[in-house]
Amino acid sequence: MRTEPRPRAAFRARDASPRATARRAGSLPRVPFGIADELSCYYDAPSEPCNVHLEVQVAGRLDEPALRLAIRAALAEQPRALVRRARGGWWQRGYAWEVPGDPDLDPLSLTTWADDRELAERRTRFLATAPPLDSSPPVRLLLAAGPGGDCLILNAHHAALDGISCLELLRGIARHYDATTSSAGPAAPAASAVPAASAPAAPVPASADPADAAAPASPPARARGLLPRPAARIAAEVTSGRDGYGFELITCERVPRMPDAGPGPRATVNDLLIAALIVAIGRWNAAHGRPPGRVRITMPVNARAPGQAGAAGNLSRLTAVTAQPPGGGGDVRPVAADVAAQTLAAKNRPGPQVDPLSRALAAAWCPAAVKRRLLRLALRTAGPLICDTSLVTNLGIIADPPRFGPAPATSMWFSTSAHMPRGLSVGAITLAGRLHLCLRYRHALFSAPAAARFAGSYAAALGEITSQEVDSDRQH
Repeated sequence: MRTEPRPRAAFRARDASPRATARRAGSLPRVPFGIADELSCYYDAPSEPCNVHLEVQVAGRLDEPALRLAIRAALAEQPRALVRRARGGWWQRGYAWEVPGDPDLDPLSLTTWADDRELAERRTRFLATAPPLDSSPPVRLLLAAGPGGDCLILNAHHAALDGISCLELLRGIARHYDATTSSAGPAAPAASAVPAASAPAAPVPASADPADAAAPASPPARARGLLPRPAARIAAEVTSGRDGYGFELITCERVPRMPDAGPGPRATVNDLLIAALIVAIGRWNAAHGRPPGRVRITMPVNARAPGQAGAAGNLSRLTAVTAQPPGGGGDVRPVAADVAAQTLAAKNRPGPQVDPLSRALAAAWCPAAVKRRLLRLALRTAGPLICDTSLVTNLGIIADPPRFGPAPATSMWFSTSAHMPRGLSVGAITLAGRLHLCLRYRHALFSAPAAARFAGSYAAALGEITSQEVDSDRQH
């Protein structure tokens, strides 16, 4: 079994590349990091990698040489997926991207799995670290050969790419793979996205207060403050304080939908996912003796401009939704109506790219290394007061899923990091009428049995809110 990338002749060694020599000489153009890019670097730590996970299972086998060629061609189309962090001294106030002509290394590695338990182990190990930014590309891929089909897992550093960018990269790989394994010739190139200072999609220490950025339209909005009101924390249940993340996968055979409930905005699938998480967190905390509290959920909103649907980068802005979980035996459906009103207002009202505290930190007149230490210190000391409770991010319906030659995609999973004290994120993606949910949790928040119980409670809350049975399968 091979789990480490192996160099190929098609991928030049970094030190031997003329482009690498030019970079050391300072001749490659540079683009400064956006605020979200920079914050993602500060959040990245060995215990909490700041990365995006996208995974596709196919009904068939993928040809390794053809896949390597397809990856190289797709990276060439998306400069943002090929970037690396330019070198600089410890005193630099911020970072900059540079785009080499060729990748510094082969991002593909190989492994095998015999059952879901082994695949879960391979997934956890592969996503335990974010790809380093000092070499190109800031992306790694794992081809896992299993019984009856293969699985391709993508691991991208959140400073470089967000979920939509990762999906576009995977589509490009599939398109070039299809062209390589057929007689159709080279795939038509997609529109390239030039690296640029981007809007945020990485987790930030605090979101806007819901009365400011995501409140119903009827009450008057209050002035935005530097710090939001403290949100409820998820009660921890752990057996060990080990580092890293675990994953709970839920497949809903039907996409949950809310029946019409009269006036007011109709709840979307995303609204239902947020509302169900609020209900599940309230019940979980009550079962652990926690007092009731308002739950605040981070919700990324795609900030790509018209005509930039496929633009690569870290291009989302963060909003927040806040609601009070119903008491024991209370009706859960009004939570969905509350959430729907808030998310509609948040999507239609432009807001700042990041919260004021994060913006102030990124603009501070001190070395980037110092700013990173300040942010990590703030998370340890003031995190429970300034962080949102959890995060829900939804890539939506995949109308044109990646297809690798004759091997169609049968399942897709998506998740992003959830730093403590948040410790939990929910990633959603809909494929062929089935909703795929990935609960990504810090081991410092949940043990594996606790995460499984929470996932069951979350699926049950989703069914209650929609007043329908949610047929789901769970995997660790």
